[in-house]
Amino acid sequence: MIHTRYLPAIFWACFLLTGYVYFIYPILLTRLARFIGRHYIRNEIIPPVSIVISAYNEERTIAEKIDNTLSLDYPPELVEIIVGSDGSTDKTNEIARSYAHKGVRLLAFPENRGKTMVQNDCVSRASHEIVVFMDAASMCEECSLKKLVANFADSRVGAVAGRVVFTRESKNLTTESQGVYWRYEQILKQAESSLGSLVGVDGPLYAIRKSLYTTLDQDMMSDFISPLLVIGSGSSVVYEPEAVTYEDATTSTADEFNTRRRIVTRGFTGISRHLELLNPAGNPLLAWQILSHKVLRWLVGFYYTGMLISSLFLAGRRFYLLAFGGLAAVLGMSFYGMKFRSGPGRGWYAIPYYFILVNLAAMFGVMDYLRGKRVISWKPVRQAREV
Repeated sequence: MIHTRYLPAIFWACFLLTGYVYFIYPILLTRLARFIGRHYIRNEIIPPVSIVISAYNEERTIAEKIDNTLSLDYPPELVEIIVGSDGSTDKTNEIARSYAHKGVRLLAFPENRGKTMVQNDCVSRASHEIVVFMDAASMCEECSLKKLVANFADSRVGAVAGRVVFTRESKNLTTESQGVYWRYEQILKQAESSLGSLVGVDGPLYAIRKSLYTTLDQDMMSDFISPLLVIGSGSSVVYEPEAVTYEDATTSTADEFNTRRRIVTRGFTGISRHLELLNPAGNPLLAWQILSHKVLRWLVGFYYTGMLISSLFLAGRRFYLLAFGGLAAVLGMSFYGMKFRSGPGRGWYAIPYYFILVNLAAMFGVMDYLRGKRVISWKPVRQAREV
């Protein structure tokens, strides 16, 4: 028989941690940004830039991506385009090589070593101080590069994140719930940006000063750890919402689950090798943000499980019975939405569906990390879906 003495404490600890992550932290962050937010200079500057496009078996999109990059509103003589092909076995290399007469450099690596290693090698061979990272399947607005680079007019800025807009003609619950999640993230990004300490950037479009780029291990997530190391070095990382790139949203539950699982595994891997980032004596604001925005959020699935189990065993008391009913209802709505994610009225299930999906994936990601699993190679989810 389970002793119930500690169950209320478990329930309330898990409840408060969940509330802190999703409600209290955003409120504190936005209030802090309002009172001590910095003003960063944005001027239309036109420095030479190196654009790194990471690709693995992207024969379906690489030509469109290169054409899109060549069409950006930026003096072509000041743009170096590097396509880093990570052991591609399809026609990616052949297609990229056909653009050599337009100044596109292909770095065709023989082995599939992972996106981080591709970026490490491409940055080391980049000619210019401003390095812009793009994904092969994301298409930028014409002015995106200028908008992104304008932030480097402020010498305090070491990295800039663009804004990813998800597109998908055939919407279902997965794509709709992603939209809800990203709108919530925009609030946090704006607040963190005003503080100069944006925690993580979106991989499809961001830029960094080459002198501040740190070579990372192949099982680390570059678009998470790189900006944190920039902040740790004393420079700022900001968000530029007018630098827009478009990417198809994930339509498959399994693809989204596996993506989120890998992100958490790689996130913990990176943080564990740079524990100085969590040292409040070094940068207390950054340490608080990483802990609140990432680490504690990645553990929400465990808090939810703790509330569910403890309230079940305390169901003899009315409050806990109601709490268990509410938690179980969220699970039920999530599983119903998962089964009928293309049906009518699906919008009602978007938040509980994605909440359970993301946090269950995070739980598996944490357990993968604790088991010593490391994620190195990469396969774009659209390929996994279409094979």
